[in-house]
Amino acid sequence: MRWSEDYGLTSNPVSLFTEPRGLGTFLDRLRAAEDLKYVVTGSLAAERVAPFAPPRQAIVYADNPEGFVAATGLRGTRVGGNVAVATPLYDVVFDRSEIVSGVSMAAPSQVVVDLLTGSGRNPSEAVALLDWMEANERAWRS
Repeated sequence: MRWSEDYGLTSNPVSLFTEPRGLGTFLDRLRAAEDLKYVVTGSLAAERVAPFAPPRQAIVYADNPEGFVAATGLRGTRVGGNVAVATPLYDVVFDRSEIVSGVSMAAPSQVVVDLLTGSGRNPSEAVALLDWMEANERAWRS
């Protein structure tokens, strides 16, 4: 993907937070928060179609990060957070998102670029997602 060479998740301002009760509780809070504009990306979004390894961190784009953090009860941290909240520079991150089990998930193409430009195991997760996308093109392009 050519555009992943010029753009990555860290092109956006990102802040780390902690949900002390874990990602399951965080997802439950997202399901309960009806008026937030956000999308989940990264490992947590890829897991729904191309499981690689259990996600350890949620990555979310939120159009109003302060309101998002307040609504979900996240706690600020400088290191080791299990939730990263990015302020998108462009609204394209919200394009073609879908609600999956009550949670807004980024389009697979957005998730791939975020994983490709991520650290640790993210690039390997991107390859697994790309393999799924190639094998299931009709499912994700519709």
